[in-house]
Amino acid sequence: MRRAAAATLLLLLSAAACGGSDEPLVAKTVTITPDLTGYSAVQLRASNTRAREQPAGTFSYLLVDGAIDWYVFATHLQPGRAYRILLTAADGKEYAIASRRSGADGSLGAHGVETALMNRQCVGAEDPSRRPLASARSLRVAVKSDGSARGASGNDVLGSRSALPCGGNGDGVFDYVLQSTDSVALDR
Repeated sequence: MRRAAAATLLLLLSAAACGGSDEPLVAKTVTITPDLTGYSAVQLRASNTRAREQPAGTFSYLLVDGAIDWYVFATHLQPGRAYRILLTAADGKEYAIASRRSGADGSLGAHGVETALMNRQCVGAEDPSRRPLASARSLRVAVKSDGSARGASGNDVLGSRSALPCGGNGDGVFDYVLQSTDSVALDR
């Protein structure tokens, strides 16, 4: 009896989900908003003040056991363009931690967890070595246009490191769009 009831229930649910028509089911876009309670945030300001609508953003972060859990949210970017998220250590060494495309509305969202400073996107010969997160003392955050080509690339002249992804716009333009005015202190 239970099997018959379960089979009938599944059949009814399938019929309800399909609506009884021959139209294909289409995936819906779902937006999930993270709960950033307890996270600190730094504002990301536009690098170029000549734009009609100024890009703006935030870098929200939580330091936990030597790692940084981070979110970047930005608006008023060029729609469909790839952008890199960068962390710059107090000594000036820069790390490309993500590359994402902005949406059709010019918004961008990215998330990651860093346990060490290292490039996660192709950067060419200027790739600094991997290092502990705490060794940076503080970080500045930036978003810049990702002008890399698509594919994978070695990150040094000798090719001794494994290839990292390149998923940029392919135009060679790496202009800064947003930068933090405040630093993220890592020595708390």
